[in-house]
Amino acid sequence: MGLVVKARTSKYRPGRRSPEWLKHPLIQTQEVVIGGWRAGQGGREGLLGGMLLGAHDRDTGDLVYIGDVGTGFNHQALLDAQAKLDPLARSTSPFANEVPRDRARGAHWVEPVLVGEVVYRQFTPREHRLRHTAWRGWRPDKTPPEVLVPDTSRGAGDG
Repeated sequence: MGLVVKARTSKYRPGRRSPEWLKHPLIQTQEVVIGGWRAGQGGREGLLGGMLLGAHDRDTGDLVYIGDVGTGFNHQALLDAQAKLDPLARSTSPFANEVPRDRARGAHWVEPVLVGEVVYRQFTPREHRLRHTAWRGWRPDKTPPEVLVPDTSRGAGDG
């Protein structure tokens, strides 16, 4: 989702990008409850690679998995996040629904007491997943029960 703008005098050239046509994706924000993390790989080996995100179902109140985030962190933010998450370790997933196998593999589960914020481009209505996420930071002003799954009845939802 987004907006495409062009110079009034530009011509359409099939199959080619032109600087006269600009694509601006619709970016939204969502508060999230951190339910786990995954170890980094490659250049992030030994560091946090990404966090597993949840929000509370609007009908049941259950904490449900809604996606993950692995971008938007600088090195210090990764270290700070790891320091916050390590003391919250638990042996099982805090999510009421099943986390996809590829995301759950090697996951380190945590007590769902920390709230953060991500930007995203899409919330899939059927799978209830955030797509194209990036980390924005911690939300110490919010409590986990305040974090709700995006309302898809309003379009893409902005939490």
